[in-house]
Amino acid sequence: MKPTLSHIGMALGCLTMVVFAAPVGKAKGKGRAKNGGSAEVALPPDSVAVDPASWHVWTASSGEKLEAQFKALQNGIVTVEKKDQRTVRFALSRLSAADQRFAEACQKSQPRPPMDQRVIDNAASRLDQTIHTALQANQLSPNPASPDTLFLRRIYLDTIGRIPTQEEAEAFLADRSPDKRSKLINQLLNSPGYTMHMYNWLADMLRVKDDYGKGAKSYLYEDWLKNQIAMNVSWDHMVRQMLTADGKLNQNGAAGFLLRDAQMPLDGVSNLLTTFLGANVSCAQCHDHPFAEWSQHDFYSMAAFFGATDGFHEEVYRDTRRLLKSAEMENLNRGMVNQILASNPYNLVDLTKNKLKFPVDYKYKDASPGQLATPGLIRWSDTSKDNAAYQFNTSSAQQLRNQFADWMVHPENPRFATAIANRLWKKVFGIAVQEPVSDIDDPKEASNPELLAQLTTYMKQAKFDLREFQRILFHTAAYQRLASKPPEDPKTYRFPGPVIRRMSAEQVWDSLIALTTGSEADQVLLRRGDDLQKTDIPNNQISVEAVRAVIDEMKESRTMTKGGGKKNGGNGRGIAALYEGGTPSFRNGLLLARASEIQQPAPENHLLRLFGQSDRLVSDSNTVDGSVPQLLQLMNGPVQEMITQNSLAITQAKKAAQESDQIHSLYLSFLSRPPTSGEMKKSLDAMKDGLAVPDISWVLLNSREFLFIP
Repeated sequence: MKPTLSHIGMALGCLTMVVFAAPVGKAKGKGRAKNGGSAEVALPPDSVAVDPASWHVWTASSGEKLEAQFKALQNGIVTVEKKDQRTVRFALSRLSAADQRFAEACQKSQPRPPMDQRVIDNAASRLDQTIHTALQANQLSPNPASPDTLFLRRIYLDTIGRIPTQEEAEAFLADRSPDKRSKLINQLLNSPGYTMHMYNWLADMLRVKDDYGKGAKSYLYEDWLKNQIAMNVSWDHMVRQMLTADGKLNQNGAAGFLLRDAQMPLDGVSNLLTTFLGANVSCAQCHDHPFAEWSQHDFYSMAAFFGATDGFHEEVYRDTRRLLKSAEMENLNRGMVNQILASNPYNLVDLTKNKLKFPVDYKYKDASPGQLATPGLIRWSDTSKDNAAYQFNTSSAQQLRNQFADWMVHPENPRFATAIANRLWKKVFGIAVQEPVSDIDDPKEASNPELLAQLTTYMKQAKFDLREFQRILFHTAAYQRLASKPPEDPKTYRFPGPVIRRMSAEQVWDSLIALTTGSEADQVLLRRGDDLQKTDIPNNQISVEAVRAVIDEMKESRTMTKGGGKKNGGNGRGIAALYEGGTPSFRNGLLLARASEIQQPAPENHLLRLFGQSDRLVSDSNTVDGSVPQLLQLMNGPVQEMITQNSLAITQAKKAAQESDQIHSLYLSFLSRPPTSGEMKKSLDAMKDGLAVPDISWVLLNSREFLFIP
């Protein structure tokens, strides 16, 4: 068979990564937005007039061709979408010269950034005015502006999730242009690190994990989510895809969200309402909420929109178990066979009838036990009767999820824009306008209701573009001020500046990686979905012949098929061959890839988990609480050795001839600032007494300043 451009590692060369990601979730009768639902394209004056949404025949340097739409160009990897809605990625260098120019022109024609800087500045200024009014009303003053050194460290951690390297710090601090902060914000928000940092944030919110149980892997979902962020797909479009997706866990990445709770669908409804709307309805799953408006009837009315959806197919699961135990499988690797079979029972399909019924012990008068639940949408006390979001039709059971999704992401949904705006404010400032983010039923309870309403408006005006919305927040004077101590009562905080925070677990790990390897880890991307797609058995015809056919196809396309259990899914060396943009190295037994590009979540003994990474069982369950094991990780052990023995930061410092220059280099690498005169004197005195560069680095690594976001 003659290979084509879309075959893995053939037409584009064995070293090229061509990855089949998820087909985009179909909207079941709805038109799909161009460019993944992102903001309207506005061509810069100096760009080539191209239409990225047009169908283009891509030609490899070898002559093979592929017709597809341009989606993104990042890290030298071109992402395109074929007519069957499958995404394909390949190296820019493997394209013909004409297509390389075309891809670069498409990238330039995309809105980066889509909002004019004046719009951003004006929006940020109005937010500052609202904050200033609240401060005055409470007889408070704004914090002083932060110096460049503090701003530098904070903006790197809040945009790309790691501290700056020595070179990055030196470049910014040496810049004398008046708009250098704005330029840095825009640069970081359009860098690969932004995708990695946002993925970590969303993965905690969406409870993303590698294993859905019994060996079923969510790699395609993870790849899909990373692609959505990299392509800057708007939040409403992304959520709609997750709520309306069809297909298997190994077939459509967007289906991974609902399939996460396929075996507990009612819990899944509770989770998505809390996550996307800040509606705390979990109590109403079993009884009327004791402190809020939600009743058990409300909950089942909402859940009825998913009453015709089947996600986990028990009969298919039983077929896979029987086949695994059969004598015909004895000559095949059991782990590999399980890897092929495990994801097939996870399949989102819509049935012809809504089957959700009220529980048999239902005790309220508004429904009978065992009665069929009728789909209905919850309303808040401030919801107008003629709200445009509440126009829905439940006549077709197969359209119920679509009707629900239309309501969820509608600009007039009373809480959708507010919920994500409030969450992003907390991400940027360390504390939400309304806490907790999972319960915003009454926006009047916010610390500043006017500010929350303003953020909601800006989220809608930004067309749910999360990157541009954050761009507004980072440009506020409030964000660029000195930080304050976190308040005991969040309702009393008026935002004189952000609050002091300890780095998240992912920020700690990614900063350690930056100290060890510099910025090169930002280019190392883990993509495992292409292998997973090959395990799809069409029509779930589970048989020995079907399994052997999958194995033969995986071997023919050179897909990694060894193992399939926990070792292949999470062990660093087991996944080392599945990276794009470069292969991460190992030091002291640690895989030097960023937190977003390793096992999700990390193993329990990994630094990430010790520093509070979520187990991804419950949304927003990461912590920044301190512990003795955290101290031991930095004071002694493989992490400490990785940093103090052969890290890039140490190597750079040792290149300096003068001890004072070595100390200066270390402070820039670890703390993003030069040492004070007092710190310089103490360090030089210590070096005279026998301490060396690694010893000084150990002190800085274990300082309180290293772990906190100022």
